Amino acid sequence: MKAGLVALFSLLVLVAQARPDSAPAPAASNRPNIVMYLSDDHGVDFVGCYGNPVVRTPNIDALAREGMKFNRMFAPSPTCSPSRASMFTGLWPQRNGTMGNHTDCTPGIRSLPDYLRALGYRVIAANKTDVRPRSVFDWEVLQATLPTDHKFRRCRDEGLDTAKVDAFLRAYVRKQPRQPLCLLLGDNGPHVVWETNKIYDPAALPMNPLLVDTPKTRLALANYYQDITTTDKRLGEVLASLKRYGLDTNTIFIYTTDQGAEWPRSKWTLYDAGLRVPFIVRWPGVLRPGSQCDALISLVDLTPTFIAIAGGTPPSDIDGVSFLDVMLGKATNCREDIFATHSGDGVMNMFPERGVRDLRYKYILNLHPEQEWTTHFTKVEGIPNSHAEVWRTWIDKAKSDAAAAHLIDLIVHHPKEELYDTQTDPYELTNLIARAEFEPVLDRMRKRLAQLREKSGDKDE
Repeated sequence: MKAGLVALFSLLVLVAQARPDSAPAPAASNRPNIVMYLSDDHGVDFVGCYGNPVVRTPNIDALAREGMKFNRMFAPSPTCSPSRASMFTGLWPQRNGTMGNHTDCTPGIRSLPDYLRALGYRVIAANKTDVRPRSVFDWEVLQATLPTDHKFRRCRDEGLDTAKVDAFLRAYVRKQPRQPLCLLLGDNGPHVVWETNKIYDPAALPMNPLLVDTPKTRLALANYYQDITTTDKRLGEVLASLKRYGLDTNTIFIYTTDQGAEWPRSKWTLYDAGLRVPFIVRWPGVLRPGSQCDALISLVDLTPTFIAIAGGTPPSDIDGVSFLDVMLGKATNCREDIFATHSGDGVMNMFPERGVRDLRYKYILNLHPEQEWTTHFTKVEGIPNSHAEVWRTWIDKAKSDAAAAHLIDLIVHHPKEELYDTQTDPYELTNLIARAEFEPVLDRMRKRLAQLREKSGDKDE
């Protein structure tokens, strides 16, 4: 006993000396494990507990009943790498260096594993992370990717191998480590190419105003729903493993995704369909089951929140702010607005834009409005019942359908400035930029975006 206490005291001293901006860690037994299940491209409109009456997400919905559902969580970017890099550094893309998809963070900056290890946590990432370089994101890696048929699965791997996660958790419990655990589980679903539909009736699927209703659209949408349900099944398997090994009681479990669905006016855009994400937290004995949070929060706030949960003090020189007090009911909000940015994806999706959103209004500045909006969805050929094949049916319908023609015009042509009232126009289809009564709002939002861009060192690119 005495030797164990001496060892623990020595560890705490070393941690405090190594990281002067982090508070000494409390005893490991008093700190929760943190497990986050991070899916890919799961739009908030496609989750049962967020109001979709058809999609089958029983495990995500159960989490919402057991924990807290966040209604205003937003990605800092509608693209994988920039969103995830911000999530794991607490810095906007302009400050961490990952502006475009599949680009590197600036060497030498600190990230989540660095912060949490300093507080005594073991930090492990499984399967998809989509951030680099490893010198910045130097977590332990758990190889947990399902075998993939690459002839079918273009653009992604199959998904998270939950059997590998189960084996890891079994070993973790058997060894009875003193270290609390931060386990980041990255699933490839429901990123394209979507799984072939098995359980949904395409004709019965609800169509939101961002979709042109054609038979091909419905077939593709059914595939997307199927992929969501399969991802939800893997989530359930992880939850079962945590319970099997007694790790469900002292564990904060989070489900979220990196950005919205891969449909037009969603992913790769700064509309809510591209930025607003599902975010659910289960924390037994701390968060009231079935509770909800309406505070405005960004995924850039995740790293400082994890630091606070681990007993540390978040750095003052990052962009993210901890929302732990909001979660615990000690505060009603942690920020007044969120900043969002999109640049591009290699040679695709090149339509740079910047935006700011408060509780009600969204302002978007398009840096190159002379360009037409094109993405993988409009350009990628050869995927049955998906993308360009679907897009062509929208173009054909627009020849005789005024509503379809109007939507396609909104998708392809973006003016220099856009202003939306997200309360009365949740799908952001009516640009208020020329309405005189909104000039005070426009002036305020313009100034706020200019401040955020200057603070982050943003450039017109």
